Amino acid sequence: MSAKIKSLVRVLLENSSDEDGIIQKGLVEDVLSGLKEAKPPRHREVLREYLSQVGKAIHKQKIAIELGCSTNDDLISSIKSKLTQFTQTSFDCSFEHNENLIAGYRIRIVDDVYEDSIRSRLFKLSQSFTS
Repeated sequence: MSAKIKSLVRVLLENSSDEDGIIQKGLVEDVLSGLKEAKPPRHREVLREYLSQVGKAIHKQKIAIELGCSTNDDLISSIKSKLTQFTQTSFDCSFEHNENLIAGYRIRIVDDVYEDSIRSRLFKLSQSFTS
């Protein structure tokens, strides 16, 4: 892949993000329609690389949080505040109630999973007896 294409894709990716750096569907659609209209040289290669980079960026910006309790606005704002300190980047958070956790949380950031719940502690305890 040429440096010109990589540079163009980088600019297109910036144009697909809002002021917080989050990829927005409407902005991606605008970029795609602009590419369709302009048809730059090697446009298929540009399009393929752009869509690949958009997919990677979206994957990096999603944080899935599972809680063993029901959520409220104070809890959500506290968690988002802590995550902002931890990640130092913009992200999109989704919250889900998971009864299997009993109590605690499970956070997925890209491919990393952080969990602290009664379920995970009981599992670790049972593993210590069988080892």
